[in-house]
Amino acid sequence: MSTIVSGDGEMLRLQYSRLCCLIHNSLHPFTAKSTESITKEEEKSLLITLSQVSNQIKLWTDELASGDHGTPLNEVSSNSKSTIVSSICHSSASECVFKIINELVFLLAIQSPYVRHLSGNVLVAISKFVVSMSSENHWEEFIKSLCLHFKFIIHKAISPDHDSPASSIILVLRNILKHLKHEEDDEILEVYLNTLSSCLQDTPWESCNTVSNEFCGHLLQLFCSIVSNSDDKNPVIHLIFNIFPRFLTWYQSNQAENNGYTRISQYIQHKILVLMMRLSSIIKLECEMILSWLNLINKHFQDLLFESLTQSNTKEDDCLKESPFLLDETCHHQHLQRRVFFLYLKCSFHLIRLQETKGNQCVCGDVKCCSKKGFIAIHEWLKKHLVKCNQFAESFLQLYIHEDDMLFEILLLLTDIPFCHKQQKDWTLDVLEKDIIVLLLDVFEPVHLFHIFLLEIHYDHQVLLDYLISKDTGATCAEYLLRCLRIICDKWDPFLKFPICKEVGSLSSQKRRKVMNDSFETDHKNQKSFKEPFHNARECLLLLKKSIESLHHKNLFPYNPKVLLKRLSRFQELCPRP
Repeated sequence: MSTIVSGDGEMLRLQYSRLCCLIHNSLHPFTAKSTESITKEEEKSLLITLSQVSNQIKLWTDELASGDHGTPLNEVSSNSKSTIVSSICHSSASECVFKIINELVFLLAIQSPYVRHLSGNVLVAISKFVVSMSSENHWEEFIKSLCLHFKFIIHKAISPDHDSPASSIILVLRNILKHLKHEEDDEILEVYLNTLSSCLQDTPWESCNTVSNEFCGHLLQLFCSIVSNSDDKNPVIHLIFNIFPRFLTWYQSNQAENNGYTRISQYIQHKILVLMMRLSSIIKLECEMILSWLNLINKHFQDLLFESLTQSNTKEDDCLKESPFLLDETCHHQHLQRRVFFLYLKCSFHLIRLQETKGNQCVCGDVKCCSKKGFIAIHEWLKKHLVKCNQFAESFLQLYIHEDDMLFEILLLLTDIPFCHKQQKDWTLDVLEKDIIVLLLDVFEPVHLFHIFLLEIHYDHQVLLDYLISKDTGATCAEYLLRCLRIICDKWDPFLKFPICKEVGSLSSQKRRKVMNDSFETDHKNQKSFKEPFHNARECLLLLKKSIESLHHKNLFPYNPKVLLKRLSRFQELCPRP
């Protein structure tokens, strides 16, 4: 942050005047033309100028951060002879901000993707400059000006397309947010979110009957970024929640009109599902909204929801890490299918759980009716999959095994199935509902799933250790192991007597550490898997305990593992000696 304080009004005015002069003198020859089309020569000249302006602003921002107030105003531009500084530098910093935004937003409408891209970069550079000035008022004015232009364009345009400045402004706002996350300044971020919240509330979304895939994609990216760094107390989250259903309408409309944009539509599907997952994790969903989401999934993702699980032989090296744009079409499908299954199960479980505890209420007032819809949703889903797949639990887990964060999200969900912690005699359910819960617990029995999980990672304790120390999966993996160890210690016989798997060679998992020759590793692991599963699991978990103790003793484990070690010790006590 800059050493300039917000109360130093004259210094602020001079700094903003300097910035205003740079923008005006450099870009006015291009913005003075009231046309959005430019020649190739003009485009080349403008791109060079925008690059120079961006570099100059970055230099000034660095100077401010170091306490250097920069070049005197009268040395700002070599072009100052063509424009008298005082004629375009306003009486206040606020006027300068408004002038700067006007100049650059015009360039966002130029019919050149390169010009729009660099103009957006200049706006992001200016946002960093404004933040470095430590002036909250001018920061708010800067974001408000961008939002004002966005609302005006939405109101004016019948349908924002990929060339629309509205799409470029959304991209700028997202890139600004990415920078703010690194600033670690809660006040600056709060101003940004509050201003954006007002903008979203006042934007005439009803005028957007259809939008381009690019606009939809940029807006989804912005919303996903906001939701990933906010809590349910922020009003912008609830606004995004209310705007969200429009994405499905836009997506459906674009699908009907643009059959050729397969990759783009898959990316939008991916972002829609990511946004739903993030919203569901921070907002308490009411029954009405959960039912709405189940209907949306049934309507827009039915092909993914009910298509048979298939084992993919795609190698991880064949695709871009963590990307929905994979080289194999099956991987595209599975990437989306994982999220559809997770959301569908989560929403259904939420409805079923309404009957788990007496006194639960829902907005519609009929708990039994809402809960029944959750039972029906699960029953329909299981019924269609079980007839197509003989080893459903194994295939289901193999679907998630290559995506670590999703793997533990779904495993945690399945260790907390409604009514699983109650005795059957205490279930307040009718006969059909009891049958569905029994079927669900039979298919996704936690001890059974844990054995399958260990088998999928070839009983390699080093893989478990990697999960535990990873910043992405550490917390969820630890929570999953704690839950499973508690369940195992309470249900020791089912864990001890789990049957031998006879189809080890058919497993698709690539989750093993490449610390030895691949052929030796494969033979060794497959031979190991023909032991009784209990012995493999015991060896894996006890080696894990030993590794955690060693790292913890050397202060190398990233968090306190005492609770996990206590559970592993309890597990060790129950194990019969080899």
